[in-house]
Amino acid sequence: MNVIEEARKINDKLIEIREYLHKNPELSFQEVNTSRKIVEVLQELGLDEIETGVAKTGVVGLLRGSQQGKTFAMRADMDALPIQEANNVPYRSQNNGVMHACGHDTHVTMVLGSAMILSKMRDSLKGNIKFIFQPAEEIFGGAKMMIDEGVMEKEPKIDTIVGIHVWSGLDVGTIGVVSGPAMASADRLEIFVRAKGGHVAIPHLTADPIVASAQIINALQTVVSRSTDPLQPIVLSICHIEGGHAFNIIPSEVRIEGTLRTLDDEVCTNAVEKIKNILKGIENITGVQCEFNYEKGSSVLINDDKVIKLISEAGSAVLGEENVMPVEPTMGGEDFTYFTRVVPGAMFCLGIQDKDAGIVSPVHRDTFDISSNALSIGTVVLVKSALMYLES
Repeated sequence: MNVIEEARKINDKLIEIREYLHKNPELSFQEVNTSRKIVEVLQELGLDEIETGVAKTGVVGLLRGSQQGKTFAMRADMDALPIQEANNVPYRSQNNGVMHACGHDTHVTMVLGSAMILSKMRDSLKGNIKFIFQPAEEIFGGAKMMIDEGVMEKEPKIDTIVGIHVWSGLDVGTIGVVSGPAMASADRLEIFVRAKGGHVAIPHLTADPIVASAQIINALQTVVSRSTDPLQPIVLSICHIEGGHAFNIIPSEVRIEGTLRTLDDEVCTNAVEKIKNILKGIENITGVQCEFNYEKGSSVLINDDKVIKLISEAGSAVLGEENVMPVEPTMGGEDFTYFTRVVPGAMFCLGIQDKDAGIVSPVHRDTFDISSNALSIGTVVLVKSALMYLES
């Protein structure tokens, strides 16, 4: 069976599904309608098993081949973002303040498209394929919950897993691959700066958490510029600060929130220790008290060399070697990493940019969109990767 031709045959259906999902986005762990649509498509294909309610709203479909063999899994995340869409397109989000601005509607569509093609080939498949539809990637909760509920261990056990992510910096018709560290750890930090506030006219009788917070924010930047090897990627960003309610009252508390991202666990550990030391120093200088809360998000995504080689060869076979592009690691985070800590796996990037059509917006923007031509391309690379793995 010619997988490229099969992808062309279902292209209109892929566009229809993606536009439906884009019009009906749902936030993390609220992907009820999305799951319903996924199940509807999988049931039409006659998959051997369809499990629902995994990690609340997740879905797992199983396609058994006619011959025994290994089990290949492909994963799509389902959730949208709390963003008001600015695009004026027929498939614009109908849910106020919610938008598929990270391409998860596209990911779901391509994994469904893969199921459409592969289900026609079950009589020749040597092994099994699992289609994993994961909730709550945006809050780094869904993947771990699915694993805790046994998604990787349920028979037939998964042997390898592949993920796909839209990439606005790559032209449609291409894919991007990177071996080793591919996406950063993405951790959340929260600092409460507390002090004895008071009247603005008598600052000497108070401790000022706003002044202390300003010192903290500035000092934290030295974690990057002076405390970390400059050859090691690291991002420490403060993105939210709140405190006070009047122009003439020194408040008693300020809350600071941000993120720490690295491509190396040791760099991350050292950075956290530096943050703690900075807070102790500011406490001594200003008289405030600091409470530091550090929440681990996703760990560093490390793409398995063999799986990336498989994807690269599959991409070359269906797109041409010149359209398989090396890309640099990104400081964005991905909870797909939880799956790759259990079995060998990798995530590749799908080019979605079409400058002639004005489709150039990065993810997490209210103007984000994809070229619909990317749908069949991502689908055929997933299908070819699955087939090559099971045949190897």
